Amino acid sequence: MSADPDFATLQSACRQLDIELSQAQYDSLVRYTQLLRDWNQRINLVSRRDTGRILSYHVVDSLAAQRLIPQGARVCDIGSGAGLPGIPLAIVRSDLKMLLVEASQKRSGFLGTAVAELELANVEVMSRRAESLPPLECDVTLSRLSGPLRDAVRYAGPHRKPTGTVVLYKTRACPAELSKASRQLARSRLRVAGSHDVFLPLSGIPRRFIVLGSSR
Repeated sequence: MSADPDFATLQSACRQLDIELSQAQYDSLVRYTQLLRDWNQRINLVSRRDTGRILSYHVVDSLAAQRLIPQGARVCDIGSGAGLPGIPLAIVRSDLKMLLVEASQKRSGFLGTAVAELELANVEVMSRRAESLPPLECDVTLSRLSGPLRDAVRYAGPHRKPTGTVVLYKTRACPAELSKASRQLARSRLRVAGSHDVFLPLSGIPRRFIVLGSSR
């Protein structure tokens, strides 16, 4: 297992994402990483081959979207799974109200434990399928690594405010996905409002964020 980045290393990485990481926030991210690794031995939260890079890749990737989230926003993380990206974002952005939507009882059990142990007062876990919930009226709806783009649009779209956005964590190979999702975008009255490319600090992995807004 590779070593986790120390405080100075992660702080430097976060500065590249316009985040000024504090020691307390770093400590919370490390504790979250430890909890995730512990639970991952019992339930599938992240790939076993990824346990050595939870902090250096998954957490940093989660944080890379923070530039796209306005101050004081109400945010939902659809299909939150292990709490990525919602928990890392909530740790570094205490101004956010973060809703973690996860249908799996086992995974939502982990989320509840993590939120309690990390004392994240700005986070709520919703153990329901996204499509079974009434509209959550969020400023930003997030979907990371959660399957085909058209499915992410179907599940995430209904939970944004009319003036809100959907932010999808995708790769540079997503134009084909966007093409396949054109009908779903039209049904959801959404359009591509922008895309943002970034090479993730520490891992160098390329990430493309697709931002969807109202087509009306």
